[in-house]
Amino acid sequence: MAKFVLVTGGNAGIGLALCQQLIREHGCHVFMGSRDPAKGAAAVASLALPGEAAARCTVVQLDACSDESVQAAACTVRAALGGSPLYAVVNNAGTGLSHGVTEEGVINTNFYGPKRVCDAFIPLLDPAVGRIANVGSGSGGGYVKKLGETDEARMLMKGDATWDELEAYVKTKMATKILDGHGVYGLSKACVAAYTQFLAKTHPGILSSCMSPGFIDTAITKGFGATKTPEEGTPAIRKCLFEKLEGNGWYYGSDGMRSPYHFMRNPGMDVYDGVMPF
Repeated sequence: MAKFVLVTGGNAGIGLALCQQLIREHGCHVFMGSRDPAKGAAAVASLALPGEAAARCTVVQLDACSDESVQAAACTVRAALGGSPLYAVVNNAGTGLSHGVTEEGVINTNFYGPKRVCDAFIPLLDPAVGRIANVGSGSGGGYVKKLGETDEARMLMKGDATWDELEAYVKTKMATKILDGHGVYGLSKACVAAYTQFLAKTHPGILSSCMSPGFIDTAITKGFGATKTPEEGTPAIRKCLFEKLEGNGWYYGSDGMRSPYHFMRNPGMDVYDGVMPF
């Protein structure tokens, strides 16, 4: 039986590449989350899926910035599942200042978005084998590195920060108005990595992971020189969806290897041993 997977932001970039791979290579039934259903339908058409495969792709209107949209999407998916469990949630929807959004918009999408989606869809996940994949960024590690050996860095890295603590931290940082454009993006992704550790502790039966897709040519990286294709941004996501994982709440680099939160680990570097550096 096909595994049912929800992919937010599935109509473009890494999300679209992942949807195609999940359908064609892994035999999954994908719920393609798209803010605009028309763009979702066009994205499905662009994949040119054969009949049977096309039937395993369902476009679902889902705006990760909207409580109402996420809740409605969960109701739609619940009905479509017909009693079957959802296998996985991929929180792929993300944004950066290059999209023309505000700093608050970056936080709403990248930080609050995964929380909204998890709150709505965890009840649909298989409690025994379900998985959550939160798409992070090496910018998260870069953000934590800039903090140095501080209580802020420890809070983000230690693995036992609560949602309330993370939210309070984000609100405090946003209120200071000293974050540059890259800083607010890095802040959002560092906190998503920390939130993933929170998920692992509050839902231990579900395997939750965060990962960097790498420096991929998408709308978020436009103008920054990224050359890798969206298809090259999915290996770590797929590892966290289908392979045996040694830990819960871990962060993985684009090469699928466990990575730290306190600096940006590049492919080929030593695998993180999980030891807090300070």
